[in-house]
Amino acid sequence: MAEKYYIAADGGGTKLLTVLYDDAFNIVSAAKAGGTNLLFRPQETAEAEVRTLADELIPPQIGEVEAFDASIVGPSEYLLGALRKKCPVKTVRHWGEGHVALASAGVRYGIVAQAGTGSDAFLIQPDGTRTVGGWGMTLGDEGGGYDIGLRTLKAAIYAEDGRGPKSVLPEMIREAWDLRVLYDMIGKVSGNPDARSLVASVTYLTERAAAMGDEAALAVYADAGHEMARQVLAVIRGGGGTWIGPVIASGGAWKGSARMFETFREEVRAVYPEAQIRFPDFEPLVGSVISRLLAEEHAECEDGRHMDILREKFGAYRYRKPADLKEECT
Repeated sequence: MAEKYYIAADGGGTKLLTVLYDDAFNIVSAAKAGGTNLLFRPQETAEAEVRTLADELIPPQIGEVEAFDASIVGPSEYLLGALRKKCPVKTVRHWGEGHVALASAGVRYGIVAQAGTGSDAFLIQPDGTRTVGGWGMTLGDEGGGYDIGLRTLKAAIYAEDGRGPKSVLPEMIREAWDLRVLYDMIGKVSGNPDARSLVASVTYLTERAAAMGDEAALAVYADAGHEMARQVLAVIRGGGGTWIGPVIASGGAWKGSARMFETFREEVRAVYPEAQIRFPDFEPLVGSVISRLLAEEHAECEDGRHMDILREKFGAYRYRKPADLKEECT
């Protein structure tokens, strides 16, 4: 019997990840491009990138793709069109961020505290879904990567001005951005057509500074954890105060420092002491794979074997927890 091939995709504010795999879960190829949210990127740039991605992802010997499963912020038609120029795609399914995050943790129902470039909270239960947040970088997205990056830049400014505690952040930013003085970052940010990605990228400096024990950087992560707790508590209240399933902290922003997760956990458990709070097993990309298996009611899902298989086959996509994390909540 001929092999069948599948594509999983995950696209957000700063990057698009794709993987082509066969019916034995062997990864054939992987490719990535910039963010998929066209509110923040020129469409012609995104379309050019996905054409290159399609060339990298689908080798000539692939005659057709059985299914395309994706969780994408923004329009996905241009990506699907680029893939279909390479070969036919038979089935297309789009999965919400919250559902993919829960699938990445091996569960169908629960709460998701999503902190990627942006942020939101999802309450996903058998009787429906509720969402809090997701208002975008100008009006909201507190606790996400852009917000953390912006708070980091402001913490550096406060340290430089003497309005806040001393910090290694001003010098880190000057070196990273090759600035003569910190004030020059005004032009660096304001003159950038993709300022959202630039500001969000500052989080790698926040992570480095927090690992050094810098209090300004640690305070940024504590504030982010607090904002995520506010969203989760709000979505729980909106759902009547009860739910089934764990609380999953998903997205790249959580990886920078355990201070964010610890603050979040403390504030949620102050109200709901029995809440099970943890990270997913996999990156959201694999959540699209698991969502397909659940939708198609594969036998491996009945006893959890699919998670063991994916840990072996998709080991490169295991979720990276904060390096300084001591323990999760069970």
